[in-house]
Amino acid sequence: MTFLEQMQKILRSRKFWVLAAAVLATLAAYMTQEIDVWQALQALLAALAVYSTGIAIEDNGYGSRK
Repeated sequence: MTFLEQMQKILRSRKFWVLAAAVLATLAAYMTQEIDVWQALQALLAALAVYSTGIAIEDNGYGSRK
């Protein structure tokens, strides 16, 4: 799979767009001073953890197929 194909796959992924929305929402909350820097970092870390867990579960499913 080429780099371009991998990027197209990522951009079609719902998990990626949910991550992007979570990052934007966190940045908006931080910029409007609704949350402080530590809360923003926690939110970003949680969003990345959920994204990586979703990718791991998806990859595990592909590995078990025969």
